[in-house]
Amino acid sequence: MKFSQMIERLNEGELLAREAWAGGTCIVKQIPQTVAAEVVPRMTSLPREAKKALNGTLTYHDQVLLLRIGNFGKEASATYYIPSWEDIFAEDWRTIEH
Repeated sequence: MKFSQMIERLNEGELLAREAWAGGTCIVKQIPQTVAAEVVPRMTSLPREAKKALNGTLTYHDQVLLLRIGNFGKEASATYYIPSWEDIFAEDWRTIEH
């Protein structure tokens, strides 16, 4: 599928990958979420100084993650995904079925 079709599928919550990518690599759009002010200090994903700077809620939005899933789904790593021009013009996007 083309990039524009892939965006539609991301918005529907599907996992997607390119045929050209290694197995276990895919992308997913995170669900927008607001973290309550009382939860922010307990977040393990934020450094102490960032927590000190936040005096209220923290809202995540418009994030797409690159997931590398291994060990038959028992392990995964996640980082941000920014498409390359090659990704944008590719027509080998596919939905990952589980």
